[in-house]
Amino acid sequence: MRAGRIGAAAAAALIALGMAGAALAYALPESNRLFFSVVRNGDSPMGHHRLSFTRDGDTVTMDMDIRFEVKIAFVTAYRYQHTNREVWKAGRLQSLETTTNDDGDRYWVRGAATEAGFAVESSTGSFTAPADIVPTSYWNDAILTATQLLDTQRGLLMDVRIDAKGEEEIVAAGKTVRARHHTINILTNKPGATDRIEAWYDAEGRWVKMSYKAKGQDIEYTLDPPPVPPQQAERAP
Repeated sequence: MRAGRIGAAAAAALIALGMAGAALAYALPESNRLFFSVVRNGDSPMGHHRLSFTRDGDTVTMDMDIRFEVKIAFVTAYRYQHTNREVWKAGRLQSLETTTNDDGDRYWVRGAATEAGFAVESSTGSFTAPADIVPTSYWNDAILTATQLLDTQRGLLMDVRIDAKGEEEIVAAGKTVRARHHTINILTNKPGATDRIEAWYDAEGRWVKMSYKAKGQDIEYTLDPPPVPPQQAERAP
């Protein structure tokens, strides 16, 4: 009986450990936020790309807000808005809902995990993706082992090739850090669309930088420092 109790306790501990491991499968920031400032062509502010995370055991909900605006001679020449909510559980995408306004062109995507895979409906059509599909939200470094990605703007399944470029020193959140640089090559895309994205992840797998070309512009993301808690801000001189 005693041995049985020890065995049951050990089994329970292993189950708990497994659940904890699943909960820690995501490399999330301590502040549960990732705020990027976005510039074009090196020095022209373009807008922001913000993510916030809510944790509940091994379930993570990610909410994203992207807002870009390009002005020329004080006139808005281009505007982009995108929202995305993802729910992940034990390392798998459970649901996704996005809306996009790409300078007047509007898109939407909805998806849910099913027994057959990840069912996708969008403004461009419907299909079932593999159950382990990774969306193009970039925060989850599982993207670095993917061969296909779900385009969160248009709801398309894209073939990709990931090239590891090695470690580099970059500036992220106001500090110099070492990060792993990868090139995400999009192999199936419409003509003129972005087909190569440079992404950097720190030693823990957190997304810390990105750059790409779009509509003839060089776009670069810089990770902002984490927000200062109100109580600390009040004590600051």
